[in-house]
Amino acid sequence: VPRPPPRCHASDELLAQLRAIALGEASPSESVLDAAADAILALPWAIPQEEDVRALHAESQYGAWVLVHGYNVNHFTALINSHGVAPLASIEQTVTALQKAGVRMKDQIESDAEGRLRQTATQAVTIPTPMARKEAVVDVEWPYAYFELAQRDPYTDAKGTLTRFEGFLSANATHLFEMTKGAA
Repeated sequence: VPRPPPRCHASDELLAQLRAIALGEASPSESVLDAAADAILALPWAIPQEEDVRALHAESQYGAWVLVHGYNVNHFTALINSHGVAPLASIEQTVTALQKAGVRMKDQIESDAEGRLRQTATQAVTIPTPMARKEAVVDVEWPYAYFELAQRDPYTDAKGTLTRFEGFLSANATHLFEMTKGAA
């Protein structure tokens, strides 16, 4: 089964910023990598009030995550069945090894009915996150990023061709994004 290139999901605004840098239309004195890191790491709006973050979190944990982390990385994904490490050849083996190493994991492995895409994740780490309390800025422990594990096994499609599911299953994603819910 041919392996597709890696995916990177980014906002249209961030892509426009990176495109402008690549075309020399922005920050010509900075390297593309430095400018890209700045575009991702810098919060593109004022540091939010903690009470606003908590109110938004009650409605949308991902909305609150974006409010405090901006364009930062929400998660990384490892494709289990492409690394070639026999003791970790399945998602179950990898989860067991991570749990034995003390990594907190999602309670179950998500899958569609056909088992074309199986996913799970670590619990998100928490990091000190700047939030405003009246006039002061304080660091509040807040969920940051998690590590997703995905297994995409080959299957025979309707035409009889051996292929691999490369799609996105929104029901799985909803449960995975909940890994950033944490104890906020």
